[in-house]
Amino acid sequence: MTRKLLKRDERVASILAAAARAFGVAGFAATSMEDIAAEAGVTKLIIYRHFESKQQLYERVLDETRERLAQALQFRARTPNPDMIGQLLAAARAEPAAFTLLFRHAAREPQFASYAAGFRDRALAAALRGLPDAIPEDLRRWTAALSFTVVVDGIVLWLEEGTPDRDDEAAARLRAITAALSKDVTP
Repeated sequence: MTRKLLKRDERVASILAAAARAFGVAGFAATSMEDIAAEAGVTKLIIYRHFESKQQLYERVLDETRERLAQALQFRARTPNPDMIGQLLAAARAEPAAFTLLFRHAAREPQFASYAAGFRDRALAAALRGLPDAIPEDLRRWTAALSFTVVVDGIVLWLEEGTPDRDDEAAARLRAITAALSKDVTP
């Protein structure tokens, strides 16, 4: 087998992608550096040339995942992205292991839960801006939080069960669910 020499930034990107896949299976504690090295097709020594520790590598994967998702959702824009669900699903499909890692594993790991919670807070702020004013104030945050939970859990399940050729259909179903949550239901 011929080894391919990569530039530093290419090697780091390769290790990060492999780490996301390895960590995405079982989270931080149950994943070893040997698992990551095997997934990356390199030795542990190569990984340690770029990352001081497993925790540093994990945190870097989480940081980059949150940044990619934030870019997809255009958090910095003044008005909410009109298709946040479609964009989030597309970003998740591009890096399914990283998305699952952030919302299934890191969210439940006490030392890393703030990564998912921080993203959630930013998403809720964007979702609140997009909710109709007719929703009573005391239900607005609850509606946004419930919508976020449904969308994220729906995407994680879809990544496991669905196929890319039906992503538009899955996004449409998630949009329909969240639209129903946003309707005025006062008697």
